[in-house]
Amino acid sequence: MEKFEGKEILINVPSYQLFLTLSDLNNFKDRVPHEYKDKVVITGDTIEGELNGLKIGLKLIERVPNSKIIFKPTEGFPLDFSLIFNLNDISVSQTNFKVVLEANMNFLTKAMFGSRIQEFVDKLSDTIGTYAK
Repeated sequence: MEKFEGKEILINVPSYQLFLTLSDLNNFKDRVPHEYKDKVVITGDTIEGELNGLKIGLKLIERVPNSKIIFKPTEGFPLDFSLIFNLNDISVSQTNFKVVLEANMNFLTKAMFGSRIQEFVDKLSDTIGTYAK
């Protein structure tokens, strides 16, 4: 199991508020770019769409109130992984946030895609950090 970790980001929002936002994917419907709105389907627990002919998506599989949210790919995705959002209270109004992606991959897959996966994790961390502020 390979692990790709984003940097910890301090977010000036209580963990319960960040958890409520991130654990309901309906909160992100307004963030889908206009040109993709008719190609993406979002429910409270899933987000699915098509990219270059490949149907891709995430489903929320576990919620640990105010501390952890875990996503897995929907069926048909070529890589088995878990996308984990970790939330850690710093104070009543601040939360440390960290994205972790754990994936089952062989040496060749890691060599080919490891740096892109790390870039994705870093960009996702920054995007959520900016969105939540």
